[in-house]
Amino acid sequence: MKRVKIKDFNIDTCRKLPVMILVSAMMCLSSLANGQNLADYLKIAAENHPGLQAAYSRYTASLERIPQVGSLPDPELSFGVYLQDMATLMGNQRFNTTLMQRFPWFGTLQAGKDEASLMAKANFQEFETEKYALFYEVKTDYYQLYLLHHHVMIANKNLQLLQRMEELSLNKFKGGIPGKAGKMTDVLRIQSETKVLEARIAALEDALAVAQVKFNLLLNRPENEPVNMDASFWGEELLLGKEVVLDSILTANPQVKKLEWEGQAYRKKGEAARLKGLPSFGVGLNYMINSPRQPAGAIDSPMGYTPGGMGHNMIMPMVSVSVPIFRRKYKSAQRESAYYREASVLAKEDLTNALKSSWEEQYRLIREAKRNVKLYEEQVVLLRKTLDLMIADYSSAEGSFEELLTVQRQLLDFEMKTAEETFKKLQAFAKLESLMAKGISL
Repeated sequence: MKRVKIKDFNIDTCRKLPVMILVSAMMCLSSLANGQNLADYLKIAAENHPGLQAAYSRYTASLERIPQVGSLPDPELSFGVYLQDMATLMGNQRFNTTLMQRFPWFGTLQAGKDEASLMAKANFQEFETEKYALFYEVKTDYYQLYLLHHHVMIANKNLQLLQRMEELSLNKFKGGIPGKAGKMTDVLRIQSETKVLEARIAALEDALAVAQVKFNLLLNRPENEPVNMDASFWGEELLLGKEVVLDSILTANPQVKKLEWEGQAYRKKGEAARLKGLPSFGVGLNYMINSPRQPAGAIDSPMGYTPGGMGHNMIMPMVSVSVPIFRRKYKSAQRESAYYREASVLAKEDLTNALKSSWEEQYRLIREAKRNVKLYEEQVVLLRKTLDLMIADYSSAEGSFEELLTVQRQLLDFEMKTAEETFKKLQAFAKLESLMAKGISL
């Protein structure tokens, strides 16, 4: 039997086939998904996610409160019918109706409208918070999908390597030079490693299928919809300086803006409470219907004389003033708004500290990920060279098969760890973008 030569077995050659298979598969996915990229998926999520739509509905509902609090109270119309005509100088009064419109103190309605408008702006920032939280989730899930694709690719490359190593060890066992022939235990060991790796690939493929379902449901579309893996984001870096990012977070973060709008709304609420404690006015008309009355009695009669009424109807303008003498409820309402305003100021201070802490933590994660990526990439280069040399030694019956398998496992682990650290870095980028209220890359 022909002995396998080193030139017939090269680690780079055995990597080419799985890479071509993966690239072909991803090109197929790309065509099925119409070339969609991460920006397209963010747009789909913004348009379709039910939770985000619910947040926007809450915002639009808060806008409808503005005309409610900015309108005058409804006019009051009252009627009165006398069961027995009431005698007046103008005749017998039979029917009475009153129309009254009340007007609050000057500026009260505007203060209420301003408060409702500011609260609506705060609700819009709540919608913005949910939107950028959704964008962060879409990005991290998309990165996770790519990471799992990468792991499957690397595992398949190593499976191909193991299969070539099995072929080498089997040929060495069958046709080796006396004294330098391979061992059947080497063949069995590598078959065992192959089965372990195949099981790992199956687990990765299961995780990939679940991740794809989760991603599609996040976009509120069919579970089996193909997802295009556009790897253009994999080499992204931050374009803004660290302090610039912090300034952007503290000025553009939706939660910060929400607390600012709420503080202004509570100030207007206190002003409205003060104005409600001032008098309100009422303007109206009173209309009375009288019927003619005949004179009765004689002037010299002991019963007296009752003159006749002409029965003219009467219109009487009316003005009323409410005097809010019970001041306790108005003072309490002003103190309530002051406490709420103070709470919003303190909450903003607490949020600012939390944002600074998160900002610093994300940069720590970025620095750590970059260090690890550099380390693991160097390890991969060294292990590939080591593996080539060890395969050459093993082929000439001078190398240790146990060490060869150990290096192969280490190479697989470091290739996966390199991608995992890149994922962590991109995840930290996405978190900073979310805190800065940005939907696209920095």
